[in-house]
Amino acid sequence: MSFRYTLQKVLEIKEREKQNSENEYSKATKQFEEMATRLYDLLKNKEDLEARCEQQMNEGIPIHQLQQHQTILMRLNIDIERQQQSTNLARNQMYQKQEELVDAAIELKKYEKMKEIKHAEYIEEQKRLDNMRMDEISLQLYVNR
Repeated sequence: MSFRYTLQKVLEIKEREKQNSENEYSKATKQFEEMATRLYDLLKNKEDLEARCEQQMNEGIPIHQLQQHQTILMRLNIDIERQQQSTNLARNQMYQKQEELVDAAIELKKYEKMKEIKHAEYIEEQKRLDNMRMDEISLQLYVNR
């Protein structure tokens, strides 16, 4: 008779839950990276624009061009603010998915540990039964002499 774990179905469900949590965490991480990259690009564009504007001001720049730079800079600041909010939301979601993944891994580990314990108990019981059979056989051999 082989070992049969009574909570095998639950263990399989927990394994699937952990796999789903890993997938969701991976998606959340990718989304956060995309948001952070967009934010970085916006900040880089702002930095470049400010550097160009500073250079042009040192060389001399018409007022209308300076006004255009200010308008573009204001739009960039608005876009940066929005992107920062989106990035923070994505970061928070990523952290939440990470916590869910950790919880799922802990739950899975609990069931795996329970299975190991039950398996060890099964092996001990099998050894005990084998010893009883051996004792019975030796007793029968002694009686039949």
